[in-house]
Amino acid sequence: MIRVLDLQRLAVEQESRTPEQAAQAKDPIYGVLSSFAIWEDLINDMEEGWPGQDFVYTYLNDLTVRDGLEEYCEALQGTAHTKLTHTLDRLDERYRAVTHEDGGAQLAQYWRPLAEGNETRWWWTRGPNDLPPGWCR
Repeated sequence: MIRVLDLQRLAVEQESRTPEQAAQAKDPIYGVLSSFAIWEDLINDMEEGWPGQDFVYTYLNDLTVRDGLEEYCEALQGTAHTKLTHTLDRLDERYRAVTHEDGGAQLAQYWRPLAEGNETRWWWTRGPNDLPPGWCR
């Protein structure tokens, strides 16, 4: 089932590529396993004090990756659902440890859905405990 989700995602990503780029792409950038890796990398960076990370829009992109992980887990059933949900729960626990609930105040200045009150998913309404250089408080 994960492969099916990845193939569906690849088809979506192919729509924005040139025919040459599409022919070369064999795996989606934001497939199931790569999305888990992106989410984990963000958390690792936050835990390690943001080495090399100072761009808020990269962080926002990683939060949209977390959105996709939620959708992937909802689409799966059985053992795959259980394993991926368990893995996501463990990562989310680590994310909660390096963030705090602020109702989205920190990110609202960068993400319009938060500013308009249209984004309520819990990972969007938490701000990093420590901001990397270049972020406004």
